[in-house]
Amino acid sequence: MSDENTRKAICAELVRLLSQERQRQGVSMNALAAKSGLSQSFISMFESQPANPTVDTLLRISEALGLNLGTVVQQALANISAESPSVNKHQVGH
Repeated sequence: MSDENTRKAICAELVRLLSQERQRQGVSMNALAAKSGLSQSFISMFESQPANPTVDTLLRISEALGLNLGTVVQQALANISAESPSVNKHQVGH
């Protein structure tokens, strides 16, 4: 997997994990928006079009859900590595 594809896959997996956790907790997009300081329309776009979220966005959403962003990133990397064995931490660190 190329570096660009790896980055896209990791971003998409981060968004998927955060969206999944929001739903698991039963938190509405409106409630997440209020907790994170982001708009409901932004949360909706974030979850439906996971292009290239900023670190600030990921921090706001993870903190609003009571998650440690580092832990979420580690889980995303593990999931991506399991799906695509050619992805490793060295590729991600470039």
